[in-house]
Amino acid sequence: MFTPRSITPFAIAALFSAGAAQAGSIDGARPPREAPSLAVSSAMADYRKLDADVSFTFAGPHIDSFASKAKPVIPDYAMQVLVKLGMPATAKPVRSLLLPSKGPIASRDLETNGLALPFVAEAGSAASASLGTVDGADKPRDGTVVPREVRQGPAPDPDRMVDWKRPDAATLALEKRAAMPILSAFLARHARMFDIDPARIAQSLRIKEYQTSPLFRKLTIEQYVGDEKVLYGRTLVHFDLNWNVIGISRMLLTPAKLQLKSTSADIGGGISPELAARTALIAPAQAECKQMQVRTIRNERTIDIARGLRVFDIESGSSDGECHWRTIVDAANGRILNVSDLVDRAYTDAQVNRWRYPSGNLFTPAQVISTGQYTRNDRRLEHDFFYMMNDHRCEGAAETMCGETKFASNWCSAAYGTDSGSSFIRATRRTDRDFAPYFPGGASETFGETNAYYWARQFSQWLKPSLDAMGVLPDSASDFPRVLLVSDACRSGSVHNSTFAITTDNNKGEGGNVIRLAHRDPAGSSNHNASCEGGGCFDNPSNLHHELNHFFLKRYYDFGSDLDCGGNNQMKFIHEGALGTAVPQAFWQSYYGVGYKPSSTDKLYFSHSETGQVHENDASRMTVGGHLCVNQTTDQGPYHAGRVVGQALWEFYHGIKVTGATQSGTWRPTTDTDFNWIVYWAADLMAASTYKDRYEYANRFMEILDKHTNWSSGGKQDYCEIFQHHGLRDFINADYCN
Repeated sequence: MFTPRSITPFAIAALFSAGAAQAGSIDGARPPREAPSLAVSSAMADYRKLDADVSFTFAGPHIDSFASKAKPVIPDYAMQVLVKLGMPATAKPVRSLLLPSKGPIASRDLETNGLALPFVAEAGSAASASLGTVDGADKPRDGTVVPREVRQGPAPDPDRMVDWKRPDAATLALEKRAAMPILSAFLARHARMFDIDPARIAQSLRIKEYQTSPLFRKLTIEQYVGDEKVLYGRTLVHFDLNWNVIGISRMLLTPAKLQLKSTSADIGGGISPELAARTALIAPAQAECKQMQVRTIRNERTIDIARGLRVFDIESGSSDGECHWRTIVDAANGRILNVSDLVDRAYTDAQVNRWRYPSGNLFTPAQVISTGQYTRNDRRLEHDFFYMMNDHRCEGAAETMCGETKFASNWCSAAYGTDSGSSFIRATRRTDRDFAPYFPGGASETFGETNAYYWARQFSQWLKPSLDAMGVLPDSASDFPRVLLVSDACRSGSVHNSTFAITTDNNKGEGGNVIRLAHRDPAGSSNHNASCEGGGCFDNPSNLHHELNHFFLKRYYDFGSDLDCGGNNQMKFIHEGALGTAVPQAFWQSYYGVGYKPSSTDKLYFSHSETGQVHENDASRMTVGGHLCVNQTTDQGPYHAGRVVGQALWEFYHGIKVTGATQSGTWRPTTDTDFNWIVYWAADLMAASTYKDRYEYANRFMEILDKHTNWSSGGKQDYCEIFQHHGLRDFINADYCN
């Protein structure tokens, strides 16, 4: 039977067979792995004779995940399908993307050397047209002279896209047709090993998405048991370039494996979907949401394998985007099992003029004019990955005073919560695309727009090669899914919404992912959230990059931000404290060379708090045991709990291993593309696992190094010891550490 890992040892014997389905509630002390059944063990032994590179993890006595290395030949189970569909049947060479390095990262500061920026160039494409009146310039403070940056030298070590030939749409469609038949043939051949009924494969596994990359092909499927969808059942299947199945991310479920607790919901009884929805609407994650007008977005009856119950999976939200949550309701009796907040907030509250940060110090911004800025629009700041607009620039109706914050700000009231209206949020327009004459203290507050555009562009282009390497980018930049960035929003903290009702200029960015960057007190001083200079305060780049990380995880990787301790789901920890801190800090290192532990912690995202704390000795080390899931569900908890992983990632990025108070060197990803590729792929695999927790993130990280890189045995052992320092090694496959 299936056994959740996140329980105390004394509860193991009483698990599902005795009805203790709620036991999976605390991480830290997990039960030991069970040995697979004799039948499964025998089948595994037979498979190892065919593939010595294979690795397995287990859920109870069943295989949970399956992983192997790429092979230089096309397997016979795939060859039959390829021939039938008239597809190429010539083997391709095995490719390994990552080449690790050892030694410190080369120091550089991209603001001081006069060299061109190293990121990949945007693709050339026709500019879109922008209608409307051109905006005038702000009036600068007396004596304000902003220097212009000069970049005349060649870029140092320019970032490059991974070299590969992307298939055209017709080829991609044909490959998608082949993927499920090849998987079915593989599973039918090894049904005894996976303990499944070959005749039910098509019914149990339903295609959600197919993607290809320079290293692998990826099939995303949803699992069903009979006609019932599995809660958190997203599953990834990886094929190498020769169509060998080299990865199945989680256990393939059958009724026999579940051993569900017997309830009235099993025989068609229990509560109605309507009652479940009403229950969810009165139990939001944020107390203030109970006073708002909310609606049901999605209502599905599913199987919760961690608790052993049939449940309703309900997504609810308010039209203003302030409330968005997911509720798991027991289908038998209407009991609320979990409420997960789906709004992604910033940490504590959460030619352009822009701020540079001397030596990377977030507390000392200084204006500089950057020239040669790419934009997709003839009059506006619009990028391949985002639309840039300004909450201060509504049109057609008078602005209203900002009621949410104490600051004297205005906002476009009709642009929120409606599909149409006399007012909408728009971007600043300049026919010459010269956005330099806007200042931090200017009445238009356009400086917040131009500054955010520059830093969002830098971060997005820095991530782009890894997105392409994972195969998640469409062929044309004009088709990239985009997020709407709204500067100077009438709120006290920055926030990301995966869906949001808003009315915008030319309808751009409506109804999709939206990041609202908080209005800041113009009389304030620089801090972890805000940069202030010249009579104006706007969100600092770290907040912006944290929110962009939410967007890329959700929109490009389908990585949710749920937190369900009882359901073995800790994805919010990865969103907030793991990738949400480590990735922005890695970008800052890439741009300013701040180092592993800079002399001033003003140079690191939230490094004055535990969330940004760098592991330099045992006193500063964060562990899972000190941040158990059930104790980290509110306020800043997800940031702290995720930082347990984030500290390890920061060590990996720099190639530093900390033992006690001693730092020693180890292998590190040679390029930022390699680092981003690993950390996001590990998140993708974690999200498609049976156990979506921090232990599983560590396991998947090491799986990638073991199966898809040329990392040395010593390097892998070092990384496993780093995870061990943070309490994350317990469920890493032993063979990944050799």
